[in-house]
Amino acid sequence: MAATPGPAEANDMYFEDFRVGQSFQSPPHEVTEGALLQFAEVSGDKAPIHVDADYAAGTQFGQRLVHGPYGLARFFGALHDLHIVDSTVIGLLDTNWRYLKPVFVGDTLIFDITITRCRRTSARDRGVINRHVLLKRDDGTVVQEGTTAFMVQARTSADPSSDPSALDFCGPGWTKDLAARLGQDEEFVAATRSFDGTIGLQAGTVPTSLRIYKGAILEAAPKALLGPTFTVQASELVWAQLMTGPRNDFIPRTLRGEFSLTGSGYDYLRLTKALMRIWETAREMAGAPV
Repeated sequence: MAATPGPAEANDMYFEDFRVGQSFQSPPHEVTEGALLQFAEVSGDKAPIHVDADYAAGTQFGQRLVHGPYGLARFFGALHDLHIVDSTVIGLLDTNWRYLKPVFVGDTLIFDITITRCRRTSARDRGVINRHVLLKRDDGTVVQEGTTAFMVQARTSADPSSDPSALDFCGPGWTKDLAARLGQDEEFVAATRSFDGTIGLQAGTVPTSLRIYKGAILEAAPKALLGPTFTVQASELVWAQLMTGPRNDFIPRTLRGEFSLTGSGYDYLRLTKALMRIWETAREMAGAPV
């Protein structure tokens, strides 16, 4: 449910203060027995694996499990503890969450938050911030992971098209700028001179495409009329890390499975050099080290 925007505190962040690649870390939080029992009471989930120590001792875990959603609830508590959007936040938009490892009483939890997309809405006075969240034990083990988007006030009212697009990966402005730069890139033109097809790119759920004929980009649009020849896609987090990191590590990330491919593997492989020019150009747009 959205809150009514109020006057912002001096340390609160507005839409314009967020940037893709920006990160935050919560203070450590120890899970106590009292917190486990209180969460069981509030949620109504009093399954013996959570509240019955004798029963839990006989399970594969050997002790009581903390409820999975406790981690999600603690994320929002930790976000509040950071006091960065106390009075500028308007509302939560979505949450996608994965439970990777068990959490136990006595665990110390830390949240790592990375901003993955910032987009002003058509209302002009607010924007949507996408976040990737890692919940870790203090030894670095990731126990939960997810994404969540929220809406926050903007400092000023402005046309969304006037905002910088260099970090809005696969968005309309980003695609237009990328295509213009690649059209003047001799290496890219040479690498695509024998290609007649469409390169698809996708950051999270946002797709874009470059229709290419003999080295010339004929069209840059969210969707190609006949579909892409192949599409390279990854999560918003992976895009943010690739575009803002110290080096172009696309190939190692691909080998780790962080990028995926659909469509023609043959054309993908023969256009490897062209793809590397795409990543280098996009990194230049993002202001990454060269």
